[in-house]
Amino acid sequence: MKPSTILFFPLGWVLAHTLRCIEIANVLRQRGHEVVFAGDDPTHPDSRLHLVEEAGFRLIYAREPNLPYAWDRFQRLGWRASLWDLAHLRHWSPLTKITESQVSAIEAVAPDLVVADATVSTSTAAYITGRPVAGVMNGYAARLLTPPALTYYAAWGYDRYLLAKIRRKLYLKHGLADTDAFQQLYRMPMISPDLPGLYPLPKRFHDYHMVGPIFPDMQAPLPDWFAELENTLETEARDNTPNIYITMGSTGLLDQFLNAIYPQFAKLPYRFLVTTGGQASQATLDAAPANFRLTRYAPGSKLLEHCQAMIYHGGNGSMYQALAAGVPMLALPAHYEQRLNAKIGVQHGFGLRMPARRVSIKKLINNLERLLHEPRFRQEAARLSSAVQTSDGAANAADILESCLAEKPIHH
Repeated sequence: MKPSTILFFPLGWVLAHTLRCIEIANVLRQRGHEVVFAGDDPTHPDSRLHLVEEAGFRLIYAREPNLPYAWDRFQRLGWRASLWDLAHLRHWSPLTKITESQVSAIEAVAPDLVVADATVSTSTAAYITGRPVAGVMNGYAARLLTPPALTYYAAWGYDRYLLAKIRRKLYLKHGLADTDAFQQLYRMPMISPDLPGLYPLPKRFHDYHMVGPIFPDMQAPLPDWFAELENTLETEARDNTPNIYITMGSTGLLDQFLNAIYPQFAKLPYRFLVTTGGQASQATLDAAPANFRLTRYAPGSKLLEHCQAMIYHGGNGSMYQALAAGVPMLALPAHYEQRLNAKIGVQHGFGLRMPARRVSIKKLINNLERLLHEPRFRQEAARLSSAVQTSDGAANAADILESCLAEKPIHH
């Protein structure tokens, strides 16, 4: 098809949301399209947008919500702080300024298609500029925005009494008629990077596609201690110590978790492989017991080839990495979306789930022992392994976006 220009707005603070957009963009670029990204400051220590530039894509500025501010408050103060922040957006997510910044980015690039991943204001910016828009959203998250989920009614009320007022002022400024945000969302072509059949499609969405998992590895070198894992398979004097992979992605409670488990996990006959993602303090790194191996980043799939179980934050990409390797998992979700994703593992029998806060170390160890010694968990993970390995989510997502380009719908 004719080469087009596509503008991505990822959630640049979160690794998974950034990496999966890059994977889709790589396919589109290979097919001859120009792909541009828009997001906040890539030099910020919590931003993942430097990965966009490292992948060779042009990155232009568009303001994002200050998610590190909100996440820090949630970690320290809990959900009450998050509720306060939702009612006081000006402190971290000034939607008018964010949307106007996205409008400026769209006008500067003049794309044929806008793609938003977890950036809720982008559809408003696309409507203002008259550009077609598509979204990336996991199906379990989309189900929160459709009845009878209680979260739908909460979101509807929040939108009606706060967000809609902000949008109306923007529409008035740009001379546009008001439009229902939920109906606009339901009409958007939506891509879910999930395995078809793993759970039901969300209701009300008119153009929803489960394209298959998109779980790229970090382009990071293997840690020095990786040779120790390979030796367990290649030397005659085999080290039969089971390996457990620990990752909390970019939105877990890792530092607190490591300090809580060190005393008891140091006594276990296992080796724990930890990718910190920069979430562990130097003091925590220095306090690691002898049976822990830590690194900031590493290709998760390579580590999982040598692992018998994974402890993680409930993140979608990490779940699929483990499934591809046939590794059962224990989720410690820190927020509601992670709990929903972790629930999939429980329902399909390849995982267990515990709350991230106030973890019972005794129960944690018991659950880990279950994953290691009850064959059914590994069997269920292995059952889905080939389907995950052979799915081509990024290419399927690119197909959907190219179909949007062919149709080129206009929202006003």
